[in-house]
Amino acid sequence: MPRIVLPSSDGGFDSFSYTISTPTDASASHIIQDLPTIVLLLPIFAASPLFHPIFAERQLRRFNLVTFDPRGHGDTEAKVDANYGRELLADDVLKITETLNISSFHIAGIATGGSVALQVAVCAPDRIQSVFVVSPAPQVEPKEVIQGRQEIADCWIRAHETNSTEIDEVAAEDGVYGALQFMYNNVVETPLLKALTSYGVDKVRKTWTGDNAHLIQLITVQFFLNQHPFEVSSLERIRAPVLLVHCSEDIVYPRRHAEALLELLRAANVDAKLVTLEGAPHWGNATHPEETNALLYDFVMSSCDTSKLPPPPRIVESPFLEELAQHGLVEGEADLE
Repeated sequence: MPRIVLPSSDGGFDSFSYTISTPTDASASHIIQDLPTIVLLLPIFAASPLFHPIFAERQLRRFNLVTFDPRGHGDTEAKVDANYGRELLADDVLKITETLNISSFHIAGIATGGSVALQVAVCAPDRIQSVFVVSPAPQVEPKEVIQGRQEIADCWIRAHETNSTEIDEVAAEDGVYGALQFMYNNVVETPLLKALTSYGVDKVRKTWTGDNAHLIQLITVQFFLNQHPFEVSSLERIRAPVLLVHCSEDIVYPRRHAEALLELLRAANVDAKLVTLEGAPHWGNATHPEETNALLYDFVMSSCDTSKLPPPPRIVESPFLEELAQHGLVEGEADLE
């Protein structure tokens, strides 16, 4: 994957792995300037192939699609410290999009990625055309959820704190089990989910191991401890419409949290709506890709100038298929049971 190199706070450099797809190119070096652009933000634990179903969808490939591995994830090599939080990641989004010459865009995020998307809309309201959030996070992370995240981190650190070849497999499996319970209610049955899980575990075993095993603590626990509630006065800066998508089987964030965020956004005079993705767990975009893609497509279409949109490409190729195929995914079977 191509990379963007940006100056870091310690005088060094951060290298972000990114992906751009256009209607004509699965792996493009730049966007097509006349077309709307959707920037997709990942949740914690995830790397860019989580968005494979979006990049493989013909209707959504009428737009420019852009995503990148956030610091501490996937193939990105960027500093992670105790300041890891929503504001830092939002700043990364703005710097990366500016470097890629993306002046305005639609933004979509999953869970923590959705929180970052809202922060981007607060920080740069003139650049954001719409905000799409799946599994919106609460204003304050519930204590029981923090406890669960801490248990996952403790298992992972115990398994990997020595080095990549001396792994406590029992502790590692406990950590993966806990993470999958958060993501999918531990129901990993489709070829896509199996491939995403295999890919994800392989990536974090290369990055969150040995001296870097502590990164899981900073990324999956400290992030939430650093998070502070959005103020109405901040949300009033948002000018774009916002669609919140609650996943009905989400055991991490029950519907009441999405309803509270909706109320807060409306108090800030933001054009916000809430819909439910029935039968979906926390990462419902991966378990219910057709429904999620349809919601995203319709929402972006309602929020942009469609006069210059090309027709859907006859055939599209996902830039992530090759990597996922190495973890067992066969083209065309992503949604098969």
